[in-house]
Amino acid sequence: MALTASLAIAFVLCTGILAGALVAVDRAVVPMLLHLPRQTWSEVHRLLDPGFDPLMPTVNKVALVTGLGLTLLAPGTAARAAFATAFAGVAGVALVSELSNVRMNRRIDEWAAVGEIPDGWRALRARWARANRWRTASAVLAFAGALCGCWLAWA
Repeated sequence: MALTASLAIAFVLCTGILAGALVAVDRAVVPMLLHLPRQTWSEVHRLLDPGFDPLMPTVNKVALVTGLGLTLLAPGTAARAAFATAFAGVAGVALVSELSNVRMNRRIDEWAAVGEIPDGWRALRARWARANRWRTASAVLAFAGALCGCWLAWA
């Protein structure tokens, strides 16, 4: 019981941090970025990245480990199913981040190195925002699933 309770505390904290940060980015940062001109957008986008990396990937990894543990060890089938759903949400955040947002961030960093932003920058900015919305939804699902799993396991 102590192990699963400790895992649950860590999992709720991590999924809450992921969801909170990504909702804030989606609701405040992305709209601001969408209104910036080419050079300013590129500079601001690159300046934001060090504030999120390596913190967010680390939080995501801890959430993956604790979520997997709860999926296997939580008391009750319903709680394990809720934690499995939450774990899938965390995995979704990781996949969208690595396969979309992080790759686009690297591309934006490359533009700074060569000193030129290509004409297709607006399309990339829109794709980044869409991918961020997907990972935000996954993070909110994960947080809700983590809370639900705790309620089912210990209420």
